[in-house]
Amino acid sequence: MAIEKLLARIEEDARKEIDEIIKAAEGEAKRIIEGAREEGKKEAEKITKKGKKEAERARDRIISAAKREARMMITNAKEEVIQQCLEIIREKMASMPSKEYKKIVEDMVKDAIEEGGDYVLFYSRKEDKKIAEKLNIDVGGEIDAIGGVVLKAKDGSKEIDLTFDFLLERKKEEIRIMIAEKLFENVD
Repeated sequence: MAIEKLLARIEEDARKEIDEIIKAAEGEAKRIIEGAREEGKKEAEKITKKGKKEAERARDRIISAAKREARMMITNAKEEVIQQCLEIIREKMASMPSKEYKKIVEDMVKDAIEEGGDYVLFYSRKEDKKIAEKLNIDVGGEIDAIGGVVLKAKDGSKEIDLTFDFLLERKKEEIRIMIAEKLFENVD
């Protein structure tokens, strides 16, 4: 019996030790699981934050691209309006009434020949021939222009382009700026 009691006691001590080991293992497992759960939460938060930052950057890129495209569309629309205005100016110059046209061209020719010299006038309209006669300038021939004349020195040393085409081209940037200022002064 003493052996049986001893065996029973050993068995009970072993069971107690096993229970303590199991409890300790369960506690350790619980602690490990909690640690892993906390680590998982932290990692999930990092991924979420990173995803939000990437989403914000992507949104900012899309907004910037849309703003650039909108600015480009506005610029293109303004450029189209400016081109239309330049064409209207060109058409108005081409269809200028005869009396007004004669005065403008005559004044330009007078200013150009003030310094002297013999010139030949090349005309773009029939009114130009009358101006040449009035100012006692030889007529050389017809040129292709919307209006105005070209004066060439008889000795070939000088040519003065007074065509509306040339004047428009020479003043194009100035005219563009004036048009833009008038049309778009209150537009952003």
